Amino acid sequence: MGYTIDSHRLVLDGKAVLFVATPNQGGTVKPVYLIIHYTAGATADGAINWFANPEAKASAHLVVGRDGETTQMVPFNRIAWHAGKSTWQGIDGLNAFSIGIEIVNRGKLVRTEGGVWQDWTRRTVPAAEVLVARHKNEASDAGWHTYTTEQIEAVAAIGIALNARYAFADVLGHEDIAPTRKTDPGPAFPLQSVASKILGRH
Repeated sequence: MGYTIDSHRLVLDGKAVLFVATPNQGGTVKPVYLIIHYTAGATADGAINWFANPEAKASAHLVVGRDGETTQMVPFNRIAWHAGKSTWQGIDGLNAFSIGIEIVNRGKLVRTEGGVWQDWTRRTVPAAEVLVARHKNEASDAGWHTYTTEQIEAVAAIGIALNARYAFADVLGHEDIAPTRKTDPGPAFPLQSVASKILGRH
């Protein structure tokens, strides 16, 4: 995938990706970190529509769909409201110091008495899309919605382009900067290997 950055917009093979503006943004960002999230929803359209709603009071720079298709909602030089109350290495409020990528994924799942996996809205998730694993911040195993190969490859490729432009100090999960509140992107996302690719550590 040929991702580049031009005027704080994401470009794929010479053409800017779809841009859907959100009112949920702030002033100038100093992008020290790249933060990875899951949407806890089923579709890209659902996430995009929510972030475009002023009542959401939340947003992200990018939303990556299940097929790897990516939509930008905030220019990379502006603050997106993705991190919330957060701290990392002496920095409080990571929104002002990071670029946020939301990946369409239902997140943590629960198993019914009948053995069916469901997301937080009680929608069924196919067993083939479930990973049973223990979150690094939790004490017991749980079900987690798996990510698609297209998503993982897109996030890595986009991250490499972003890092070439903004030179991140690190790539983190929301679970790292808000460990008592958040579990995303969770154990189903290979954060360490993706971060290594993005930062050129491999």
